[in-house]
Order: sequence, then C-alpha cells, then structure tokens
Amino acid sequence: MDQLTRIEWKLDQVLAALAVRNVEAEEPASANSSKPPENPFDEGQRVDLLARLTTKQHAAFQMLVGGASNKAIADRFGVTENTAKVYVRGIANKLKVRTRAEIVMRLWGAFRAVDDESYRMMSGGLPKDWHKDYSEPDPFAELYHQGG
Repeated sequence: MDQLTRIEWKLDQVLAALAVRNVEAEEPASANSSKPPENPFDEGQRVDLLARLTTKQHAAFQMLVGGASNKAIADRFGVTENTAKVYVRGIANKLKVRTRAEIVMRLWGAFRAVDDESYRMMSGGLPKDWHKDYSEPDPFAELYHQGG
C-alpha cells in the first residue's frame, strides 16, 4: 500500500468515526425548528437505500461501520483486496457517493433506526450485529458467499 493510499484510508476511517459519533449525538429536531435536516433524505428514503443493498453489500457496510479496511473485508469474504474494493464501490455507486465515510454517513441513521427483524428481511437474513458479534465459523457465511 503506497503512502497516499494509506493517508486516504486513514482519512476515510476518521471521517467515518466522526460521522457515526455525530449521528449518535443528534437530538430529534423540534417540530418548530426551521433548520433544514442535515441529510437530504428523510428516514424512509434512507431505509429504502439500505434495502437496495445486496446481502454481501450489507456485510461489507457493517464492516465499514466498524472501520474495516479493504484487506479486512477481503479476508473475511475470502476474496482479493481488489474484489473487496468492488464491493465497497458498488455500495457507493448505489448511494451516489464517493467515499467510505459518505457511505456510513448516508446509511448509519437508517441502520440504527430499523429493527433487527426488518433488517434481516432486507439484508437477506444477516442480523444487524453480524460484524460486531462475528465468530468463526460464521453461521451466516452462506448468505454473503452466494451471488448477492
């Protein structure tokens, strides 16, 4: 990994961590507030974006939220690092964003808001805590090792 790539990766990690921290710290806006929402999508639209991801993309998204590198994603999925980059780029393209941090910022609120049962339905069976509670052998591997 060259120096510029490492710097970009570190910057993405910092931005993703800040995005998660900012979303967690947000308070609900009051009904009288004239301040526009920070995210141009309402919660329903963000959940719709989350629902458009494949199971493999949901797994990659959860790893991005956890700060995983492309190498870590590749190792988990048993693919090359370039293939992991394709997975991340596929998520970014669906969301019309460019960076890992933007992916997290765009989907984090919807991910937190949706209950586990609904998330399992939209993710093809992957639980919301899959990455956090990951263990080998992964009982959910067949879900994300399939074509989706």
